[in-house]
Amino acid sequence: MKKIIHKHWPIILYLFFYTIIFSVKLFQNPFPFFDWDESIYAQVGKEMVEHWSIVPLWQGHAWLDKPPLVPLFYGLVIHATPFLLPEVSSRIATLLLSVSVLGLMYVLYFKVIKESWLTTLVIIITSLTPIFLQRAQVLNVDVFLLLGWLGYIVFYKRFWRALLFLSFAVYSKSLIGFYPVGIMGLFYIYQYITKQISLKKGLAQIKRLMVQVAILSLWYVAMFGAYGQPFLYEHFYESHIKRVTASIESHFGKRTFYIDLLYEQYGKYAFLASIGFFTLIFQWLRKKLNDKNLLFSLFFIPWFLFLNATKTKIFWYGHPYLGQFALLMVYPLVVLKRFRLLYMSILLIIIGMILQYYFVQQTVLDDFYSSVDPHYTLAKEASNKCKTLYMVIEPEGRIASQTLERMNLLITTSKWWGNHPSMVYYFTGDLTFVYTLTTLDTINTYAIPESCIAIHQNDHEAQDKITRYTLFNTYSPYILYIASN
Repeated sequence: MKKIIHKHWPIILYLFFYTIIFSVKLFQNPFPFFDWDESIYAQVGKEMVEHWSIVPLWQGHAWLDKPPLVPLFYGLVIHATPFLLPEVSSRIATLLLSVSVLGLMYVLYFKVIKESWLTTLVIIITSLTPIFLQRAQVLNVDVFLLLGWLGYIVFYKRFWRALLFLSFAVYSKSLIGFYPVGIMGLFYIYQYITKQISLKKGLAQIKRLMVQVAILSLWYVAMFGAYGQPFLYEHFYESHIKRVTASIESHFGKRTFYIDLLYEQYGKYAFLASIGFFTLIFQWLRKKLNDKNLLFSLFFIPWFLFLNATKTKIFWYGHPYLGQFALLMVYPLVVLKRFRLLYMSILLIIIGMILQYYFVQQTVLDDFYSSVDPHYTLAKEASNKCKTLYMVIEPEGRIASQTLERMNLLITTSKWWGNHPSMVYYFTGDLTFVYTLTTLDTINTYAIPESCIAIHQNDHEAQDKITRYTLFNTYSPYILYIASN
């Protein structure tokens, strides 16, 4: 242990600093769960624990899009820490997972760089990108996916340990979680073609991968047995095929979306990644870098290329490749390692400038991802007056939903969430999102005692439909009506 601390103390010190400073931030600022994904995972996890379910549930309905790991994890964390606010305990858990991700990333890239300070620089750069910072402080599935991928490639020689990490990826993001298995399969084929391994050994390695896939695939068999055709349609077609082939649910973007995203995260320095890439290739061609280390150093490039070919554009899909490009950006500095004094001087100056920029000049501790918004206040206060709440989607949202429906860009669950799924978590009764005025007409006609309707203050067309409800309160820009006695 002393030897490990002595050899890797820069990264240990940084990760300790990162954990403490952001933990304090989360404790001091317990803002409500924000829309979208954060509040969804909190609510689904809450329902899974309450109903002792291993199938994700949203307002009592089976959510077949996603595997169960992430919401169940958050539900268990919240249930096990009643002495903490759910908004604190679940986010602290996410932060600790993110720090684990950074630790595994360090282990992976240390195998390539073989020097602690430069590898630590890679981790510092990655950890302070806007996307990584956001994912480290909110409930999300991406940190589980990256943890699983990194753990698998770090421990790929150890069958059961690798399988454990692979389960994190698969049971958080489903088929995409098998990404490292595909990469390793291609690597073994490459090794056989280049005569580095025999056919017998190659087949043995492929068989090993197939056994891991088969074990984790038992969940799909069980889900199909329980839910049949709906599971196949919602989980495989809508959640996988449709996301690749279409810009579902308004997730549009330019073809260069993920390249542009890279420049948004790293600015003009992103171009240095091309220099690092060619430096790696040059060293590999000169036999200064072996095949395995090249695999480690370019592990996420296929993921980056795949994303650029997909139709759905979402910023957090870029979360896994942030460290990849941080490595490529700084990798050219390895050529200075033999000039120890110059090498260390440059590294310390760069690290100092980065920390000064992010924690002093433009402090990331002032960045928050949610706030106490009117819809949150409405949901909390309505819980004391209403057993049922109908949230009317504003005109722009209704039109957008109808347009996407005509274009076949909605999926089964698209209308579950409304504009503010966090309201489902904070409202203690039954909440329904209303997408058509026809439905609102019916609700008004059969007004149920102790039911309420919330409408945007500029939605005069919807307000005109209200005849059997009376104004209760205004939470600008929303108006809350309660059924008349």
